[in-house]
Amino acid sequence: MKFVHDTGSLLASMPAYVPGESYTVKECIEEVKDKESKRSLQIYFEKLKVLEPSKNSVEKVRRVAKELGERLSETDVKVIALALDLNAIILSDDYGVLNVATYLGLEAKPVRTKGIRGNVVWINYCPICKTEYPPDVEVCPRCGAKVIKRPRFKTSK
Repeated sequence: MKFVHDTGSLLASMPAYVPGESYTVKECIEEVKDKESKRSLQIYFEKLKVLEPSKNSVEKVRRVAKELGERLSETDVKVIALALDLNAIILSDDYGVLNVATYLGLEAKPVRTKGIRGNVVWINYCPICKTEYPPDVEVCPRCGAKVIKRPRFKTSK
């Protein structure tokens, strides 16, 4: 079995507990900041393989995230893309990561949360003037209110 870990999974020391092969991206390693977490990371670091995902998979993840209205960090995009390249299970508590990963047909498991029960397509809209905007708009150009997101629909697993 292959597992791809996001930063939360690394902080929970999951590579030390899961059977099979463990992978991550260098950005997740860089996000581990405090001394205790770095010490914990050193214990299982030799079991962890750090890889870069393919550009095709990165673009596919970006495209799907945009379709779903998810605002993912570049690190999140790379984690999902690596799992796509390796056909691996993602370990993450990030709902956006779990949403995009399962939409792409990947197996995704939560680490410390209940996870998700289905996929959500988010829309961004202005709560004042009710105008819908693409995921990258954060402030309504019409009235200046902060754009928020709400689910358009949810599919159950």
